[in-house]
Amino acid sequence: MIDNKNPLPLYHQLANIIRKKIEQGLYKEGDKIPSERTFKEQFKLSRVTVNKAINLLIEDGFLIRKRGQGTFIANSNINFFPGLLGFTEIIKNKNMVPSSRVILKKIISPNKLLCEKLKVSKTDKIMFTERVRLADNKIINLEKSYIPLKLCENLLNIDLSTHSIYKELSKEGYKPSMATQEIKAILSDEEISKYLKISLNEAILKNTRITFSKDIPIQYSINYYIGDVYSIIMSIDN
Repeated sequence: MIDNKNPLPLYHQLANIIRKKIEQGLYKEGDKIPSERTFKEQFKLSRVTVNKAINLLIEDGFLIRKRGQGTFIANSNINFFPGLLGFTEIIKNKNMVPSSRVILKKIISPNKLLCEKLKVSKTDKIMFTERVRLADNKIINLEKSYIPLKLCENLLNIDLSTHSIYKELSKEGYKPSMATQEIKAILSDEEISKYLKISLNEAILKNTRITFSKDIPIQYSINYYIGDVYSIIMSIDN
């Protein structure tokens, strides 16, 4: 309960109460929490105090606010270190089961952008894949991937719902050794919302990446991550 004699600020006390209910499983992932008005009346607090408690829990990753719907218990985040492991390897390292739903897999001719990013000519062929990636059957991201077919024609024959693209490229001598990427926050459009099963215009992360094997570009990919199940951990050295 809230203790007015406790030196801890009232909004911190309320945040701790809500956090404890989450940790005890009284509020479960995806549940909508009571309204701010309900907390205000239950604990005899001001609306400002309740709002500060909710915002604190959002900042700490326990809650997520959805426009026009309310505030919900956030899903447990999957933390990614932006190194050179593929999705499959990252998820396995977290003792979870990776899987994919293949939406599209086809051969295309490169446009000007792909020629630039992958250092290929207009006569080269590109394998384009579109997949929904999952961990323990929980949707994590939508991946669009472009790979020069000449690097690994075997990709045409394997089941990409269970196989790792990076692993297949490594078998052909193109082990990932470097990558450049850009990560930014965007709002989901109709296509992304459909495949990620989220609301339209929901905040997500877009990761655009070029992966190299030595100095050879081996993959250009665009990944769209659900904002409340994905976070990035980085290590910075002097």
